Amino acid sequence: MLFSSIASRMRLPSLASRSIPLQVALLLPLLLAVAGGAGGVSYLSWRAGRQMALQLAEHLKREVNHRAEENLHRYLQAPLQVNALTEGAVRWGLLPNLAAPQPPDLEVLEAYFARQLQQFPELSYVGFVSEQGGFITARRHADGSIWTYHTPGLKPGSVQGRQRDPESGDPTGLTRQLGFVDLRRLSWFPAVLQQEGARRTWVVSNFFVESPHQRPERLVLTALPLADGEGGVYGSLVAALSAQQLQAFLEDLQVSLGYPGVSWLLDEEGQVVAGTEELSPHPLLLAVQAQVGSWETAASQDLLRLRVDRIRYLAQVTAIQDEGGLSFYFVQGIPEEILLAPVYRSTQQAALLGGGLLLGFLGAGILLSEALSRPLRRLTQIAEQFVQTGIPAWPPVDPGPIWEVQTLAKAWQQAAASQQALLDRLWQQQQQYRAVVEQQTELICRSLPDSRITYVNPAYLRFFGCSAEETIGRRWVDSLPPQEREAVLQSLAALTPERPFYRSEREYPGESGQSRWVSWVDQGIFDSQGQLVEILAVGREITEQKRAQQQLEALNRELEAQVALRTAKLQQALCFEAVLRSLSGQMVASLNEGEILEEVVKSLAEALHLSGCHILLTGAGGSGWIPACSFPEEADPVYLNDPELVHLLHSHTFLEQPWEVHCCCQKEKGGHWVQLLACSLWDKQERLGVLLVERQQEFSEAERQLAYQVANLCALALRQARLYEAAQAQVKELERLNLLKDDFLSTVSHELRTPMANVRMALQMLQIAHNNSEKQQHYFAIALKECNRQIELINDLLDMQRLAAEKYLLQPEEIFLPRYLRDLVAAAQPLAQSKQQNLQLHLEEGIPPLEADPTALGRILRELLHNAIKYTAPEGSIHLRVAQEGEGILFVCSNSSEIPEAELPRIFEKFYRIPKADRWEHGGTGLGLSLVKQLVEHMGGRISVSSLEGWTHFRVWLPQSPDPAPAAAKDLSRAGSA
Repeated sequence: MLFSSIASRMRLPSLASRSIPLQVALLLPLLLAVAGGAGGVSYLSWRAGRQMALQLAEHLKREVNHRAEENLHRYLQAPLQVNALTEGAVRWGLLPNLAAPQPPDLEVLEAYFARQLQQFPELSYVGFVSEQGGFITARRHADGSIWTYHTPGLKPGSVQGRQRDPESGDPTGLTRQLGFVDLRRLSWFPAVLQQEGARRTWVVSNFFVESPHQRPERLVLTALPLADGEGGVYGSLVAALSAQQLQAFLEDLQVSLGYPGVSWLLDEEGQVVAGTEELSPHPLLLAVQAQVGSWETAASQDLLRLRVDRIRYLAQVTAIQDEGGLSFYFVQGIPEEILLAPVYRSTQQAALLGGGLLLGFLGAGILLSEALSRPLRRLTQIAEQFVQTGIPAWPPVDPGPIWEVQTLAKAWQQAAASQQALLDRLWQQQQQYRAVVEQQTELICRSLPDSRITYVNPAYLRFFGCSAEETIGRRWVDSLPPQEREAVLQSLAALTPERPFYRSEREYPGESGQSRWVSWVDQGIFDSQGQLVEILAVGREITEQKRAQQQLEALNRELEAQVALRTAKLQQALCFEAVLRSLSGQMVASLNEGEILEEVVKSLAEALHLSGCHILLTGAGGSGWIPACSFPEEADPVYLNDPELVHLLHSHTFLEQPWEVHCCCQKEKGGHWVQLLACSLWDKQERLGVLLVERQQEFSEAERQLAYQVANLCALALRQARLYEAAQAQVKELERLNLLKDDFLSTVSHELRTPMANVRMALQMLQIAHNNSEKQQHYFAIALKECNRQIELINDLLDMQRLAAEKYLLQPEEIFLPRYLRDLVAAAQPLAQSKQQNLQLHLEEGIPPLEADPTALGRILRELLHNAIKYTAPEGSIHLRVAQEGEGILFVCSNSSEIPEAELPRIFEKFYRIPKADRWEHGGTGLGLSLVKQLVEHMGGRISVSSLEGWTHFRVWLPQSPDPAPAAAKDLSRAGSA
């Protein structure tokens, strides 16, 4: 270290910028003359060859442009041909209606578009786009597989995909279900529907996105709009070339022409559609734009010469116009060095010839210069060795015959003797200084202003656990944390002779992972000009004092945190107690379920600072969840779509933990993850619903307890409110049954009394009328009619009793419906005509026979017809329609009167009649339709009623061949027996 320090002080001012070796000085003029002659010959040869290479490049450019334009037109013609073929097939009716296709039509269209892809292997997409935003298309994937995709009904929706065999076009059985797609959101969608029959071509990024991770795919899309008979565009045929196909075309073109270089195909906006180089944007394209400006200007110019990354290129831009209205620019570039390779070879040959001459002259010069420079080199080596290592004695040197060299050797020998004496004295002083410093217990370090260490004592080495060889020359500032290094260096650089000290405490990592601290005092050492040349640092370890101070600070922080935590818990407990007290008072004061639930979600959301609070009630049968109340009102529990949460809610039992925490993703603006706390509402062991609270922060144990207690209060309130509602419903039902009972007793008494009164009156008139046979017959008819009414009423009651007891027996037989129904309608015609009503029978042609009990069937149809006649206004219409439906016969009795919708569910109840109808005008007990319903179901059929737009329709369906019934027959006309 001492020798190197002294050597640095002995060096003369640097003359490196002006020093030249002696051999170079002797040989340089000779070399310049020879090199000049050889270089001139090489330059002339290179210039002639370069002119020939440029002519070759111009010829190659014309050939490439012609073949590129011809083949590109052929590629771009394929989408136009496919669209034209499909348009012809649609126009001549060879394909289904694309404006409103049916599900079977979609399979036909998928197969057609898949066959188009088979016939045109250069295409990637063939299909149809609906003006509503849906589509149907066939796509060729990168692996060669063909898939067909469509949206339901060619409207926006989930995309359904099906794979097809590339050879036969038949479905392989593989399907996939993609997400929701609406093509109206894409930028190119409005353009494809602009004008009927207009062929347009665009370059688009994607036809549709199959997955969120799908990379953009450049496509050359050709569209042909289709219109209906009125000229309205309802969709467009589309066909697309993939950029990969065009890239393969460019690569094949380059191989077929046999020229090296790069080429691209750009759209009219200058965006790369395909190219032989994947780097985008390529430096050559950027260079063309920087030199020329626009691509249109570049296409009008001749061959361009450009320098890109130290490589010279010959570039040419050609404009190509597509029939679909899309302009392309074909850009090709050839490295100039490839075309000039023959020129370079010729130049190299000339250079080799000149180099041979140069080497010959160089050999002769080296021999001459070596004899002159050898003594000087030896003298220089000895001087450098003495300066670096301090050799004890100057070795003998042969200076040669030159006088100047002899004088220089003698002067160096005298200077070396004086310098050696000085080195001996400095060595003694250094040993004395080292003995004092190395006994110190403090850390001592000497370093340069950039913190590079020049000396450390043993205490420093023991503290850091390293050796002197590892430490000397290293920057001690690198051992500090990165964020502190710049500040320490700035503080050291600010030292001045007036303020030479800088005190600091620095932290270092210890062997056991604990930090160690050292208090440093840095003293600056300055030269005679006041410049900082060295820093002497003395350090003392203060690790124990620092640890004691840190422990005291940590203890104080812990005590403060415990006090703050206990205060917060006390305040939270008081707040939660107030919430429970408020909710309990609300539940006691109100029995309204909605008001109670709204107050619960609002109070709980404010107390726990929730982003959403919801109460879901259990659906009918314990399946599903019905949202009952939410806060805020616009909050929507979208996480109910999470299958894990639904499984958790359904599998949670009363004996398990009263709450569960579940994480799910809420799909909102800027979607985020939330913590979801679910507490079931239990009434004994019956689940009434669930309380769901959500926020981004986790729930503490106290907050979970509060939610659980609120859920129990909600369950109690729901039970009280529902018990109150059930009691009110029972009271209303008892009142209704009481009124129905009174009405039935009044009606039955009237119905039983009136016929008998009429019979008595008729018999009295017979007593008064003397020998008046016409009047006698009239009165007898009245008596017989009223007796029949009484018998029918009694029979209805008896039949209903038998049907209820399942003792009603049927006797099925084959019924020829046309004759049977005409007779039945003819029997009801007099009653309809008496009220000026139009009664008609509509029979389906070829209706088969019906195997059923004719008496029961007549009973059903007569009751429906009589009811229709009874409640239809004069001049109204009544229609009986009969047709085959499935494996049975459908009877529809329609009349031009309407029943209120609220009354339809009770129309088949016993003793029920429409409240607003005049019971004394229409008569009846309300048993007819109830008996009809029971008879239909007993015969294995079904009955329904609907009323709308001024008409009422009763539909009766009976099986064509009912199950075998017991052989016992039943006489439904029990008039005699009654």
